[in-house]
Amino acid sequence: MVPPVTGSLICARGCENGRLGRDAEPAERVERRKMTRWRRFQHGSLFKRGKRSKVWVGRYYEPEFRTGGACQTVRRSVIVGTVADLPTRRDAENAFANFVRRVNTKDVCGQLTCTFGEFAGRSWLPEVLPTLKYSTKKYYEYVLKTHLLPALGDMQLRLISRETVRSLVTAKLQDGLSWKTVKHLRTVLGTVLKAAELEGLIDSNPVPKTRFARQGPTPERPAIDPQQVRELVDALPEPSRSLALIIALTALRIGEVLALRWSDVDLDERVLQVKRTVYDGHFDEPKTKGSKRTIPLSPAVIAILRSRKRNEDANALVFSTRSGAPLSPRNLRTRQLKPTARLLGMPEANWHWLRHASATLFDSVGTPIGTTQKILGHSSSEITRGVYVHSVPADAQVAVAKVEDLLNGPKRTQVFGTAKLGSLLIQ
Repeated sequence: MVPPVTGSLICARGCENGRLGRDAEPAERVERRKMTRWRRFQHGSLFKRGKRSKVWVGRYYEPEFRTGGACQTVRRSVIVGTVADLPTRRDAENAFANFVRRVNTKDVCGQLTCTFGEFAGRSWLPEVLPTLKYSTKKYYEYVLKTHLLPALGDMQLRLISRETVRSLVTAKLQDGLSWKTVKHLRTVLGTVLKAAELEGLIDSNPVPKTRFARQGPTPERPAIDPQQVRELVDALPEPSRSLALIIALTALRIGEVLALRWSDVDLDERVLQVKRTVYDGHFDEPKTKGSKRTIPLSPAVIAILRSRKRNEDANALVFSTRSGAPLSPRNLRTRQLKPTARLLGMPEANWHWLRHASATLFDSVGTPIGTTQKILGHSSSEITRGVYVHSVPADAQVAVAKVEDLLNGPKRTQVFGTAKLGSLLIQ
């Protein structure tokens, strides 16, 4: 069976130093100044290349427009497929014909010349980013600027194939990026190409069809001891001390704590409502639908909140600067949290670590997983159980001792005492 070949074929020129090169062959260019549309019909040429891993390579001509409207004819090469997938020349010709047929159509010129960088800057960024949360928008812009545009910015959309995506992912993993970071990078690329597919600039999005490497062995999640949390909270200066204790007792995200207003807090009913979050000074909706929730307050949290309530303005932030602006979690982490954690021998501690610690403590005291999920604002209990709940050393020791007692059975003195009591009852 011949695999379908669309406009997204493999660039035969390959990659160099993690950057995808142009596939045009300058020696074959022919200027056509007054050409307004592509009228050439062609079949292209086909040949094998390689020794160990042989591939079918197709060559064809297509128009390329320069600034000012001048059009030039460029010879290009694409890898149609491997000889293993296309064993006969007839199979390779049929696959290559599907691609060349698109080049011969009348309305192909705009589709042929649109690059990834042009589409991302002209269409995707202005139309899609305004619909995203501020934090997501900033992350997408970072991924585009740092990773995708340097590698794919000058490449035509139709030439971004599964092999292109696979090469990019492999290069990023070899550069030392984490598996999770590369996965997010791949997701952003797929989002952009999906938009290009909806606009008809490419036939199909190659990203979902590209296999992604499995995540390698992950280090074991470190155990969290309640004593560590107490030592860290006691050693922190204000306002980080109050923030850390609130997160440890409520499992709130740092952005949710810093976005709290006095109208969200009911000290008489001993509850607070999570209605918003803040990131880089911008207020937004909480992370998920389940993140809008009501959290019960312990006496320690109520004491902290009462000590900070100095005015009756319901719209004022609970934690703010002197001018009333939200505090910066990055500055607090850099100036207070991290230095204190390093002195205590806890380099892994940060605001999110405290949220993990809170989830672990809730689980340690026997809180049902559904209740813990609700408190943390997760959409799935699997996230709560698989990611946030760590082990507690003391609980692990008690559990091991209980299993040993169960395996060994009741002690002889217990058996003798039970038998003696039974004989007395019979008499």
